[in-house]
Amino acid sequence: MADSKEKLFSDFIAPTRQEWLDKINVDLKGADYQKKMVWRTNEGFSAEPFYRKEDLEGMAQTDVLPGEFPYLRGNKKDNNRWYVRQNIRVTDSKEANEKALDLLDKGVTSLGFKVPAKELNATFISTLLEGIKADAVELNFSTCQGHTVELARLLTAYYDEKGYDRTALVGSIDFDPMQKILTKGKDTTALLNKLAELVNILAPFPKMRCICINADTLCNAGAYIYQELGYALAWGNEYLNLMVEAGIPAALAAKKIKFNFGISGVYFMEIAKFRAARMMWAQIVKQYNPVCPREDCTNTGEDKSCNCACKMYVNATTSTYNMTVFDSYVNMLRTQ
Repeated sequence: MADSKEKLFSDFIAPTRQEWLDKINVDLKGADYQKKMVWRTNEGFSAEPFYRKEDLEGMAQTDVLPGEFPYLRGNKKDNNRWYVRQNIRVTDSKEANEKALDLLDKGVTSLGFKVPAKELNATFISTLLEGIKADAVELNFSTCQGHTVELARLLTAYYDEKGYDRTALVGSIDFDPMQKILTKGKDTTALLNKLAELVNILAPFPKMRCICINADTLCNAGAYIYQELGYALAWGNEYLNLMVEAGIPAALAAKKIKFNFGISGVYFMEIAKFRAARMMWAQIVKQYNPVCPREDCTNTGEDKSCNCACKMYVNATTSTYNMTVFDSYVNMLRTQ
């Protein structure tokens, strides 16, 4: 069998780059190659019509494997599963609970609850999460930024009352005062003082994140991919720096940050965005020399810093920027 395969491939001679170019120029019939075939992206790149293996020579990232620093090819090395999320705007806790249970029966594995601040109390949380196995689904919450700490206390109290293993709970609480500045023009800098308090409340829950970078806001406002990426990284670094200055260990601070990115319709550039985001965020966190609190941790760099803290945790949402109000079927195609 091996011999037949070798013979099959030996019957075909791989064309050189010049041979490809010569063929393209023949088909262009005198038209300008640069104008007809090279795509100029909004990010300033010139995308060629074809690429070959030699185009990757000298690029360090080609040697990076999945699950290895700087996580260019993802955080995992054993699987490529991700959560499928549905957000619910909560007006009535019982109705929201029924909707959530129905969504879980249909295959959703992550829920996002937008909770009204005026309804925050232990009974409301208990009714909202009735029948939901919090250790079997990702649960995400958001509320008025000034009430986020209150929400965190209610949730952690509920989880402890139900006897959940703190290490098994996955989810997030959306605390992002900077988003309010961007979208509403309101000065919410006073809320930044709550960063340390919020992180300390959720410190015993290693898989629950509470500091969010809502870069999808930029995507939905029409930002180019490089703009969303650049601002998101600066945004995340600002929060990380504030937490470290407040006395929070760098490793803990980094593990409490979650990124919410939008996805536009530019397929290959979006793939590149997420790869670049993971790689650059890992390098940013590395500069803070995060130290893993676990003595048995083996995922460390040569400088003994914690590589686990350098992983970017991302929620990706289809952008609404290019959606139309009147044609849902076209919108469905656009999201594919």
